[in-house]
Amino acid sequence: MKKILLAVMLMLLPAFAALAQYVPSQIEQSKGRLLDDNGEVMPDFMVRRLVGDEIFEETYLGAVKQYKAGKWLMLGGGLVVGAGVAVSGVSLGVFFVNYVNIWKGENLWDSFSQAKDVISWFYRGFSIAGLGASVFTMGIIFKTVGWKRLEWVAEEYNNGRPAVTLRFGAGEYGTGLVLNF
Repeated sequence: MKKILLAVMLMLLPAFAALAQYVPSQIEQSKGRLLDDNGEVMPDFMVRRLVGDEIFEETYLGAVKQYKAGKWLMLGGGLVVGAGVAVSGVSLGVFFVNYVNIWKGENLWDSFSQAKDVISWFYRGFSIAGLGASVFTMGIIFKTVGWKRLEWVAEEYNNGRPAVTLRFGAGEYGTGLVLNF
């Protein structure tokens, strides 16, 4: 009987073990992630534990996605702007090379329609660059909104955090009392 009682006690002992849990006094937002006191990026499970399920699900996850989407839109828009400017620059260069040759008395083009085609590529390049600029602007908007929402999550934690909490519930190593300070 003593062995059974001892076995039951040994099985329940880890549930009552005091686990030291690090809880940062303040968190801050940097580059689309939340940082703790030491300036280290906090993993998502720690953010969920600190800010609660409601804020984590409704605000934090969406804010991180918006921030990342904004970064990618800015990158893509910048590349498209560069491509559009390159197309315009090349067509403008081709046009001016032929213009100089005409001034020298040599015409590389057979007809005026070829010159119009080169000029149309100049305008197409600017249209492409305009499209890229609008995508880049959307990226700025997405990134800013995501950044502001992450700032709000950090402020909510920093302003509304109780000094010490004692609760009973499930933890990483079983159920028991959890003391956060």
